[in-house]
Amino acid sequence: MRILKINSEIEKAISQILTYELKNPAITGIISVTKVDTTADLEYCKVYISIFTPNGDRDEVFNQIKHSAGFIRKELCKKVELRKVPYLTFYLDDTYSYSENIENKLEEIEKSRKEAENGNK
Repeated sequence: MRILKINSEIEKAISQILTYELKNPAITGIISVTKVDTTADLEYCKVYISIFTPNGDRDEVFNQIKHSAGFIRKELCKKVELRKVPYLTFYLDDTYSYSENIENKLEEIEKSRKEAENGNK
């Protein structure tokens, strides 16, 4: 139960840091923290993020965020009161793009099914 509360606090704090305090011009678009998973000993923290960029340079934005991990951890120290602030490892959450890909494939199947029905008439 305690680790769930810590994960929630870390998630909120990192979201705020990414949105308001990280002053890197290369980090653009909408960035959301989708999940935080901290080890019980508070040594490490996996941070899953989704990135939506208008110009499609999601990988570059992700690399810039990974490069800023030290700054984000330092700011996290100020926002969350923990005896030990974990080392952050960022992971790209592809859940949205995965579901979007499945949706596109389903639409293609539906379209080809309708075309086959119309061709048989």
